[in-house]
Amino acid sequence: MLLKRRNFLAAAAAAPAAGLLPASAQPAHPACLAPWDSIPVRNASKIEVLYKTKHGQPNGLATVQGNAGQLWVLDQGAGHWITLTNIADGSTVREFQADVVGPSGLVQDGDRMWITSTHNSIIVHCDLNGKTIAKYVTPGAGRIYEREDDPKPRRSPLKPAWPDMPRGIGPAMTGNVGNNTRKGLPPGQLPLDAEEGSGGTGAHAIILDGDYLIYACPPARAIFTINKKTWKVKAIWPTPGNRTHGMSWGMDRATVWSSDSNLNAFFKHDAASGNITERVQLPDDSPVIHCAKLVGDQMYFCDDMGWMARFRI
Repeated sequence: MLLKRRNFLAAAAAAPAAGLLPASAQPAHPACLAPWDSIPVRNASKIEVLYKTKHGQPNGLATVQGNAGQLWVLDQGAGHWITLTNIADGSTVREFQADVVGPSGLVQDGDRMWITSTHNSIIVHCDLNGKTIAKYVTPGAGRIYEREDDPKPRRSPLKPAWPDMPRGIGPAMTGNVGNNTRKGLPPGQLPLDAEEGSGGTGAHAIILDGDYLIYACPPARAIFTINKKTWKVKAIWPTPGNRTHGMSWGMDRATVWSSDSNLNAFFKHDAASGNITERVQLPDDSPVIHCAKLVGDQMYFCDDMGWMARFRI
């Protein structure tokens, strides 16, 4: 048995990083096969905390088609506001509310928008005024499970930008992440009369690639590519951590950046294979990454204490 385990570990260490594979070809536990420790690492450049966001819990960022000087900012607070802002100073152009629960990501698609309604595991299609057009299930959704080698959850070093603003994510289910089921029982345990699992969450960041959506799904520890018309999954990329939160296209369409809030890092993916080619590590005292978008050579990201920050990637 010991020899078999050693052979498995040796094979795992020698395996290439799992990338963009057909869903049917994914290994049962892809994170075990990817040598994350071999990824080249560099430290991030100086991080600037720029300004307060309009609302207190920014959780998603999206570029504005046709206007490089503006960003959509999605707020996870109970109001679920989506604010069109001027990137230079955070000033408001206009805003609206959407039919979502604890949302974490959005992307503009012409005169429409896709929003990840994280805390009810739905992906919402709406117009640019928040009117819902359709709702979809989220492949990969479920309870974010815990691993023995997970990093500790990061907490923001920043004070709330709006201390008098109530915090909350609306009518989200309680106890829907990790092993604490909020039942007063040991980790992961449910009451004997339970008839279903306890809660779960869905997608976080989301970007657009023509007929496809690419979204991060922490419960699956993976990034999914799905066809907007057939809602069939094309590919799955395993991720190093359990809290992939922000995503952005690189300076060209050849790369995709993802970020993990707990690992406090950005990961550069080859857009064709999904393989990670670089890790950019933020300092320990940096704001917590809750969403991210590359504008020029500056990576903008929000901390859900109500602040916009950036650094040169």
